[in-house]
Amino acid sequence: MQMFLPISGKITLQTLSNLGFFIHLFLLGLRIDASIIRKAGSKAILIGTASYALPFSLGNLTVLFLKNTYNLPPDVVHCISTVISLNAMTSFPVTTTVLAELNILNSDLGRLATNCSIVCEAFSWIVALVFRMFLRDGTLASVWSFVWVTALILVIFFVCRPAIIWLTERRSISIDKAGEIPFFPIIMVLLTISLTSEVLGVHAAFGAFWLGVSLPDGPPLGTGLTTKLEMFATSLMLPCFISISGLQTNFFIIGESHVKIIEAVILITYGCKFLGTAAASAYCNIQIGDAFSLALLMCCQGVIEIYTCVMWKDEKVYCFVCICVIRFL
Repeated sequence: MQMFLPISGKITLQTLSNLGFFIHLFLLGLRIDASIIRKAGSKAILIGTASYALPFSLGNLTVLFLKNTYNLPPDVVHCISTVISLNAMTSFPVTTTVLAELNILNSDLGRLATNCSIVCEAFSWIVALVFRMFLRDGTLASVWSFVWVTALILVIFFVCRPAIIWLTERRSISIDKAGEIPFFPIIMVLLTISLTSEVLGVHAAFGAFWLGVSLPDGPPLGTGLTTKLEMFATSLMLPCFISISGLQTNFFIIGESHVKIIEAVILITYGCKFLGTAAASAYCNIQIGDAFSLALLMCCQGVIEIYTCVMWKDEKVYCFVCICVIRFL
């Protein structure tokens, strides 16, 4: 490993790949019509809630059964609970990435899947906040963290968005060319928002993604930014990010018996998530084909989960989780 990728080169490549990762999510946010987020109806709320609640509850019941049956070590039990929380969640950026690749992001099914993933991710955030408040110390810190993240989103939509639009209009007038955008000021805003996200305890991609969502997706902003950034971020640096993540993964550092138990729990969680989404969709009178397609979309995992596992590994948290989840991605 050291001969193939020296430490100095690895750090440089990791930095560039992380930069490409959150720029990729920024571009993904640009493709999303923000009005979709405001139109989450009762169907999306029911399906999104069922997609999280069923695997989370049945998965934790499975943990209780395994704990009492096999006398699992506490670190393995803690690991399995973390795996369940991660796999019960549907990441909004991952779902929209899949929809964009399939060219159905703005179709009826795409809008429904987008709204369902928003509800599911919001539900997981609420559950995580409640667990921190009642089962751990630092209740006030958790509440303040939620407040600051909400404030960041409000700043993005009501300060950064109008400022970028104003700069774009002013530049178009000053150089008398409608297609020009203030590229470097937008990049500075993007880097500032990403850094602020890290300071607030969420990853840089969170702020970058919501900044992209806040901006208009059409010309000149959406088209101009995509043209300038997509080749660098999506085609060059994002594959480097995936490769670096794979290089950091070692499948042989833990006992195979524990891996099998954790993978069995992952399969149960995904099965419950698929059935819960499909059943809720059928209850909402969605056609069978669309219901199964939506269930598959809600079970998708992607680059966000890989980033989460890499971040946990860097912080030396839950090696079981990193190995088992990456094996399934």
